[in-house]
Amino acid sequence: MTLSDAEIREIVTGADDGDEPSTYPPWRAALRKMVIALADVEFGPGRGRPLLKLCQAGAQYGWQELEATGNPDLLIGASPRARASLTRDLRCRLELVTRPCLELERTSFGIAMQALGMPAERTNPGSTDRRFLGHKPSHRLFSLFKKYPALPRLWCQLISHWREHVMEVLLRFTEDRTALSRTFFGGQPIGTIVNFRCSLSDPHRNGRTVMQLQFEAGAVIYKPRSGRGEWEWFSLLASMNRQDFQPKLRAAHVLRRKDYCWMEDIKSASLTSEAAARRFYERMGALIAAAYLLKAVDCHRDNIIASGEYPVLVDADALWHVSAWSKTQSFSDVLHRTGFFPTANPRSLQSRSSALGPWGAGKHVPLAGRPLRATSYRQEITAGFAKAWRCILGTRNGRAQFARRLRRVRSHERRWIYWPTEKYSAIIKASIHPSALRSGAERNLLIRRLCSRDIVPSAVVDAEVLALKQLDIPYFLRATNEKPPPDKLRIPAEVIQTIRGALPDPRRAGR
Repeated sequence: MTLSDAEIREIVTGADDGDEPSTYPPWRAALRKMVIALADVEFGPGRGRPLLKLCQAGAQYGWQELEATGNPDLLIGASPRARASLTRDLRCRLELVTRPCLELERTSFGIAMQALGMPAERTNPGSTDRRFLGHKPSHRLFSLFKKYPALPRLWCQLISHWREHVMEVLLRFTEDRTALSRTFFGGQPIGTIVNFRCSLSDPHRNGRTVMQLQFEAGAVIYKPRSGRGEWEWFSLLASMNRQDFQPKLRAAHVLRRKDYCWMEDIKSASLTSEAAARRFYERMGALIAAAYLLKAVDCHRDNIIASGEYPVLVDADALWHVSAWSKTQSFSDVLHRTGFFPTANPRSLQSRSSALGPWGAGKHVPLAGRPLRATSYRQEITAGFAKAWRCILGTRNGRAQFARRLRRVRSHERRWIYWPTEKYSAIIKASIHPSALRSGAERNLLIRRLCSRDIVPSAVVDAEVLALKQLDIPYFLRATNEKPPPDKLRIPAEVIQTIRGALPDPRRAGR
């Protein structure tokens, strides 16, 4: 399906969201280029759902743009399998935003077919899909773009951000190849990039996500941020190990750069014995103590990997999350804010995401095929917490070292979380509903209305709206000077009571 110049202008101008200046914004030229190019894209071989077939066409265009605008020398180091993984990642991103509109149109098309007395929908669904899709992807895509004017701009935006992200990762890998070999593989040659595992985190800052790069020598994790928090976190654990903390904690290697970092790939593994399970939960207690003393938040289930009997917090981006409000909180509040423990309400967001809550039982530490409950290891968690507290603060020299660490952490900007990711994700979901995509301006208003609240500065809401418009989870950095009273050698009784209260007696909870 080929469009006339008037039809192309209709799609491009229809993508306006009301926030653009009067001058011709750069995205319009990119969108026009995409629409013209998609007219020539053919369906790929083989069968597939309409959503897959259409978005595969978009991914094909994205890869062509990557090859045309990127450095070809950077792509040479990626295997065909790695390239296929990158293309699949773009296709999945396009599927996310296209699915609601396409499902609505496909359902309406099927109903119309039945109303016309065409039985193929019941006897041969594939025949209806072929009629629905047309002879080229552009047939259905352009129909969607005209009916949902905000959709083509999101396509153009996703493709552009994906292309920039891929080239950025490849360039940084090329520059850091020697350092990666030395830091993670003992100096042995890395070899080519065998594969990528993409989108291992929420998208931030123009679609950037955590990725795993698999080389011939092994795998490493790439994070599109400095990694200062992870470095401080694992540095503290390594310091505890040097003080003969038992059982030893897992301190992963981190290679820091200014705006990004590389991290050791932590493999998940099941437990092998009841003794290993007890050590796992004792180490978990130690991590909770370290997170409490560093005033860390966001230590939820998805950020913890169980590598055998070693729990590893792989995302420590939000250290010293202390404000004028939070520094007045009780010991119990601070402990719960780390994210490890469920609340009294088992259906609350924190309970559903907590590493020690009932919703996560067994996902990290299966033993002989049966799930484990943290409530059964309350004694080990409490003991590990107490030992770690004494290890960090138990001597004058230890307290001085930790005070220096806190000063270093506070001296830099750190991630600041204004709203849980689940809230932002719900707004994104609402913003790609077919009714929202009928107008870019109306979509903008919807996002702003859902973000608006009086408890944060208007600049924060503006930044949230800007990020959510392009399907990013908002990401904030902030430096704070607030300091709650320093933690003492003796553990507050309220902290131990909170741990015991959050983990009921196993004789009542059951194993």
